[in-house]
Amino acid sequence: MQKKFILFICTGNIYRSRFAQAIFNFHAFQHSLCWEAFSRGIVASKTPGLLSPFVKEALIQKNIPLSFAGTDPVQLHIRDLQNATLRIALREEEHKEPLKNLFPGWEKNCLFWHVGDSNLIPPERALTMIESATLEIIDTLLQIEKEKNKSPLVCAFENIIHK
Repeated sequence: MQKKFILFICTGNIYRSRFAQAIFNFHAFQHSLCWEAFSRGIVASKTPGLLSPFVKEALIQKNIPLSFAGTDPVQLHIRDLQNATLRIALREEEHKEPLKNLFPGWEKNCLFWHVGDSNLIPPERALTMIESATLEIIDTLLQIEKEKNKSPLVCAFENIIHK
């Protein structure tokens, strides 16, 4: 099965999008999903290795290796949007207009969450929101995989039971 990609988009690619990437990749790996997340910034930080201390602390507390968050902030390019099966920007009010200006039309192909930066929402709350939404995606993908892997015979019996 060919790997599919989910793209998390944020502003600087040091906080919200990198946390979503780490949570997704850790759980996708744990469940052997053929999906991988990557993250990009609309105005990515140019500081190599920069990762929010809030993200570092949260990942360490969850025993998730920091490597799942990637190594550096990365600038969003058109090829990133093209390569992703699913695109999620972390805050509609903050990211929709810049996406529209930088990559016209692509804002229509993105999902928008409503998770504000640390100056708008306390980091603990923001990271909890991101984790919850990301785990919902994982659960949905697992359900899709489960349905795909059912044999026709099992499906036929389930139809009898549920009538």
